Amino acid sequence: MSRGVSRNIVLIVAAIIAIIIIGIAIYFVTMPKPVEVKEIKIGVVLPLSGKLAETGADLKRGIEFAIEQINAAGGIKSLGGAKLVVVYGDSAGKPETGAAEAERLITEEKVVAILGAYQSAVTKTVSEVCERYKVPCLNPDSTSPALTERGYKWFFRTTPHDEMFAAQHVEFVKWLNEKFGDQIKRIAIIHEDTEWGAKCAEAWQKHFSEAGFEIVKVISYHAATVTSLDSEVDALKAANPDLVLAACYVSDAILFVQTCKARDFNPKAILAMDAGFINPSYVQQVGELGFYIFSREVFNWDLFEKMPKLKEVNDKYKSKFGVDLNGNSARDYTGVWVLYYAIEKAAKKASPTNLEEFRKAIRDALATLELSADEIIMPWDGIKFDAKGQNILGKGIIVQMMPQDGKYHTVYPPDLATVDVVFPMPTWAERGS
Repeated sequence: MSRGVSRNIVLIVAAIIAIIIIGIAIYFVTMPKPVEVKEIKIGVVLPLSGKLAETGADLKRGIEFAIEQINAAGGIKSLGGAKLVVVYGDSAGKPETGAAEAERLITEEKVVAILGAYQSAVTKTVSEVCERYKVPCLNPDSTSPALTERGYKWFFRTTPHDEMFAAQHVEFVKWLNEKFGDQIKRIAIIHEDTEWGAKCAEAWQKHFSEAGFEIVKVISYHAATVTSLDSEVDALKAANPDLVLAACYVSDAILFVQTCKARDFNPKAILAMDAGFINPSYVQQVGELGFYIFSREVFNWDLFEKMPKLKEVNDKYKSKFGVDLNGNSARDYTGVWVLYYAIEKAAKKASPTNLEEFRKAIRDALATLELSADEIIMPWDGIKFDAKGQNILGKGIIVQMMPQDGKYHTVYPPDLATVDVVFPMPTWAERGS
């Protein structure tokens, strides 16, 4: 090969290399820059006005505290520290309003997921909207069993539901009978008439009847308009039950207890399905009238010694807000963290810049998420959702309000109890109140 030909080949190769280098340079100069994500918006639907506004404020405190802790710890690390931001929708306690707010949060605010909405009747409509728009809906605190029986693919619930709680109530009452000599045989039920209250009553009737207890009275009332429970309590008194099971929101829970005192109604025990009975406003307003009443719970402050992480979180929470965490605020606090873990997992699979794909990635992350008991502050075995979207590792406890400090103390199950149970509850005359 002549020197001239060799030189030409070298020049050609050099030209090709130069073209490749220039092409690569042009590609990197002109390629789209990664979009920096500074925040991820989640929607929250709560009753921030209306009769349940105080409960909504309580739930909001738990949510805000979780958001504050997540962002202070570095935000969403899979997205370079993007902050988690909450956009609120006020259901005002109405299912139709909650649905409209959910749609606004999805279509206008472009949230990646929705958390809420406390009342089962509102959660029902909110989750319907989320299912239609294919947006993950995480529910921390609605307990109607029907919510996870609809075949939905975008709905997930962290709290146990009322079928699970009702079954545990039967176990608790059997335990009381074993301990105190078969004093409970006759059961009465009083409940508000929305989705939640009605499903509580159904679950109670089913489980207590199957266990051989006699259901002597079931009373339903309309919580939205109730101003007196005199006739309802009189009917309960006439039925002469050993145990009354109560499903009430906060204002009617207060009214119910005050009316029991006013009408001198003295069952051996009252067992509530939390809700209004654990609200700080209820505890404050009923005062000593609430002593010895039982409530099912999913959390309680006196578990600190058994759950060090709970004590650490509660100390900070109380320092900020002046109140302890309760079953409502603790469940919504936990719900935010569950959603956060799902978002972290989803961010490794999809980009928030494609909202549709990112929402689906969050849904998929929730469906496969597993958290241990040590990763949450609830007295549960952890978080793991079944095919219906129900956390199968949740469980309940039974608490009783005690006169020594006016607080609820855990009395069941025995391995979590911090004080001895008081049964039967003293009559109003015995209390001298």
